[in-house]
Amino acid sequence: MKRKRREVRLSRPGKVFVGLTLALGFAAVNTGNNVLFLLVSMMLSLMVLSGFVAMANIWRVDVVLQPQQILTAEQSGDVLLRVRNGRPWPLWLLELRLGASRQTVTRIGGRQEALVALRWCPDRRGQPLLPLLQMGSAFPFSFVWRGLQVNIPDADLPWVAPAGGEDMAMTQNSGEQLPSSDQAGGQGDFLWIRNWRSGESLHQIIWRRVDWSRNLPGIMHFPGREQEKIGQEQVLLDWESPFWLAFPPEQRLRIFRAALDKAWNLGWSWQLLMPAGSKSGQGSAQREDALRMLAQHLPLPPSSAATEERGGWLRHWRFWQ
Repeated sequence: MKRKRREVRLSRPGKVFVGLTLALGFAAVNTGNNVLFLLVSMMLSLMVLSGFVAMANIWRVDVVLQPQQILTAEQSGDVLLRVRNGRPWPLWLLELRLGASRQTVTRIGGRQEALVALRWCPDRRGQPLLPLLQMGSAFPFSFVWRGLQVNIPDADLPWVAPAGGEDMAMTQNSGEQLPSSDQAGGQGDFLWIRNWRSGESLHQIIWRRVDWSRNLPGIMHFPGREQEKIGQEQVLLDWESPFWLAFPPEQRLRIFRAALDKAWNLGWSWQLLMPAGSKSGQGSAQREDALRMLAQHLPLPPSSAATEERGGWLRHWRFWQ
């Protein structure tokens, strides 16, 4: 990430300290008291020292957005940022701001990093621009806040999946639910490989796929078979199905998201067929891949006028940066 212009602000304690310094300065001039002059000089030195130390505290500090993040439209989610301290000495009281969300990191050791989560509620599906991201510090006296605006490349922005919650009663069909049976495609059919669970039959283990080099004493990991069970439902969501063509694309995406949420919560088998590809799974398996497929479906919804104005301002700054 490239850093943008620096910012300097007086904190509330800093404003009080400046007012007190001015008052003592006027008193020193009017009285000619050498002790007051000395005290004012010390207070001014503390102000200057606070600004320089705060600026040095964020020197060689990098903020990187975690890749491949998936959020949900109209729902607050965590945007994960990785803070790297490239200096041999510790970093103290670093503040990160993403719009109205703020988070303070108390300490990061020398040449270490920390993961920070900031809340954000995207307004639409796709890859909308993030609010302005700032990092700064008022260490050590909290008088002067020195900060930087951090530029986030468009390629690193998180993808936003459509929100669910559509009334499935209006479709009379939660996707296409295919009940299992004793015929092909029914009870006992092999679905995929998962971790073997303690207490299951040893016949569920796929012994030829066991990696004995990873199975240390006390830490046993075995690949197991996931098989279809009696009464288990399958949800098939086909974008090109004639049943869904009557719904607008964005509404169709919301219905698909609601059906997938239900399948994930109930542990059903599901299959998602989209123009860009297909995904299938059992329960929450492959969940992020399915959400990313819904988020990236074209065409993306248009942004609001306020978002376009802010996006133009950000692109202007990036051009001159």
